[in-house]
Amino acid sequence: MTDDFVYNNEDETAMGQLHAIHLNLNAVAEVRRELARQMMGLSLSHCADCGEEIPQQRRRAVNGVRLCISCQEAAENS
Repeated sequence: MTDDFVYNNEDETAMGQLHAIHLNLNAVAEVRRELARQMMGLSLSHCADCGEEIPQQRRRAVNGVRLCISCQEAAENS
């Protein structure tokens, strides 16, 4: 009985590309989950960068807020 499957470098390259695509799709899915969580209005009470309390008015105004105003401005300017 002969083995009809021949594994070559092209197959290995294709498998590597498929693996990279799979990893990228997982990363995209994680970003989508994070954005969905933010859109649900789950704001942090303290800044994710500096740890300072985020004022309640800001948490109400910005659904899913994660940064205080100072850190948000710094992030936007970098």
